Amino acid sequence: MIKIQPKNSYQGGSENFKGFIRLSSNENNYGPSSKVISAIKDNSKYSNIYPELDGNSLKLQLAKTFKINSNQIILGAGSDEILQMAYAAFTKPGDEVLFTKYAFAMYSIYAKNFKCKAIKFNDKNLQFSLNDLLKLSSANTKIIFLANPNNPTGSIFYKKELINFLDKVNKKTIVILDDAYCEYIQDKSYDNGMNLVKKYPNLMITRSFSKIFALGGLRIGWGYSQLHNISKIYEFKKPFNVSRLSCIAGIESLKSKSWLKSNIQKNIINKNYTINNLKKIFFEIIDTKANFILLKFKNEKLANSYVNFLNKKKITVRSLTSYGLPNYIRMTIGTQSDMRKTVKISNKFNV
Repeated sequence: MIKIQPKNSYQGGSENFKGFIRLSSNENNYGPSSKVISAIKDNSKYSNIYPELDGNSLKLQLAKTFKINSNQIILGAGSDEILQMAYAAFTKPGDEVLFTKYAFAMYSIYAKNFKCKAIKFNDKNLQFSLNDLLKLSSANTKIIFLANPNNPTGSIFYKKELINFLDKVNKKTIVILDDAYCEYIQDKSYDNGMNLVKKYPNLMITRSFSKIFALGGLRIGWGYSQLHNISKIYEFKKPFNVSRLSCIAGIESLKSKSWLKSNIQKNIINKNYTINNLKKIFFEIIDTKANFILLKFKNEKLANSYVNFLNKKKITVRSLTSYGLPNYIRMTIGTQSDMRKTVKISNKFNV
């Protein structure tokens, strides 16, 4: 009997990258800062030595940068691993978890893995209010996942709505605020929730170095909550779960403040250029506050034709069929050069 290699249930963006313009995984195509690259090179000679057990050096830098307590931080191989540990810590088979239908796929995948009952709000208009989720929550809801802004829909909520939600939600329900794209948000009415952790004992923040910090290939993320939550999650954390080079890169990324500010601005400029110059004959464009836009086509066939057309030109974008949005394409905003070339080629698309 031939054994078939098991397939991962998560469907990511295209794995093609050599010679391609990758606009399929919401990466930062400018790459890490020069100081991060130098730090990785300088420390690669220590790759034979195990990393710190819990990544304390990075935790201390995070605590310094965000003025929080290092013992309330947990590191993961990407923020995905933090989500996985949260499921392990706070749920048991049959428990309810709550999130929107078109949310980050890992919420649903982990719910299945941990045999939880997933309650999903149908955000068919790609938007939702936190009151919508509040109505679906109950005393049986163990975790509520809130991505802000949300991937792939780009929906977003602001500080006033978040505080109102936290005031009303069951205090025994863990609320996980997924801040993977928060660095891109410049609106002062937005709140990443970091300063709310002290007040709300059921709130947990997850953040990532994979997006604007351009460390997706090194897999490094982190979680922050009150100590009783972090201590419980630590029971399910593997020793040495984040690599030496990942932690070094994370530390240097946090120190690169001018680089961060520059990359936020580049994203705004390149996104505006793309939106203003793409010919909107076959699709309408939905803007987001993050580093991607959505292209809404009339039907799935047209959307697939567009993906294939760009792929032949060595440009990858993300079909949202796996999310249940077959006529939508997600396009990451890349470098200025990426977007100029993409716009030029995209405008030649015809059927």
